Amino acid sequence: MFTLNSTPGRICIADGKEFLFFSGYSYLGMNHVKDFTKFVKEGIDKYGILFPSSRISNTRLNLYKEFENELSELTGMEESVSFSSGFLAGKTISDILSSYKNIFVAPGTHPAIAIETVSKNADTDFNDWANNTLSFINNSDENEFVLISDSLNILTAEIHELSFLKKIKENKKIIYLIDDSHAIGILGKSGAGVTSNLTEKSNIKFVVCYSLSKAFNIEGGVVSCNKEIAAKLREHPNYSGSTSINPSLIHAFLKSKKLYSRQREKLFENIASFKKNLSPGLLNKKNNLPVIICKNENADDIFYKNGIIISSFGYPLPSSNKVNRIIINALHTKKDIKKLSQVFIENNL
Repeated sequence: MFTLNSTPGRICIADGKEFLFFSGYSYLGMNHVKDFTKFVKEGIDKYGILFPSSRISNTRLNLYKEFENELSELTGMEESVSFSSGFLAGKTISDILSSYKNIFVAPGTHPAIAIETVSKNADTDFNDWANNTLSFINNSDENEFVLISDSLNILTAEIHELSFLKKIKENKKIIYLIDDSHAIGILGKSGAGVTSNLTEKSNIKFVVCYSLSKAFNIEGGVVSCNKEIAAKLREHPNYSGSTSINPSLIHAFLKSKKLYSRQREKLFENIASFKKNLSPGLLNKKNNLPVIICKNENADDIFYKNGIIISSFGYPLPSSNKVNRIIINALHTKKDIKKLSQVFIENNL
């Protein structure tokens, strides 16, 4: 474990030394983009650091509505409802959906939305869960179901395959809650996330929740959904009784569309640069996620000796075998990527 005294970007200081930083979840590196910081400061001057008021108060900032409309447009959903954290957003929508009878939660789903239900199974693989859930739904006498999963497995760098939804019978009504925290702002058209490619069916309603911190560098969370569910979210005490997202961050978000686009391009250039240096057999996943899994269990130590810190921790428990991952961000330079590639190839990581 490393204790840091400042927020890392492309580098960090650990053990009194400078290291290349290929860890964390700040994919676009917005915390170190000066123009973004300028917009945050501009927002502080205009709105202050906090807006200490209930979201249902008779005095409201129009800023929040503008912000939520922007996210609805991005995700292609009717409405969006924002919360002060991604965890709170997930907990609120999962609490609302927990009243439904037939709920199926995929393995590895984030704890914020992983409702404890009667409908449990022993599946440990997402595809097995999808196939078994499909079979149960189509053969059930019930007609309403709730499915819950993450859009991807960030620990294995796999985007979940959702084509099984096409095979669900038309008379079965489905609400599918998806946590898209690690894809929103990165993947999809204009950063719309994995859910921008979802199959549309009249009997399936998608609800998307996500943290804003991974790509957008905003401390907050959102649920994007239809009008009916949005109304239920706004009636929930987690919404009415909690403080809003820092308005200066929302101001920066609304001003930073071009900055996000630029950083996204830089991120994809860095990912492409890393992949270009490797033979196809060395990459175990074919997608544009900024996450590369290391098969060598000592990868973290080898990288450390070469002046690089990667993501490494035991999962699902601290005592479990380490999951070693390289996390590329938009701040890395061509020189950084070249060094990373050399160490990765020379040590067969």
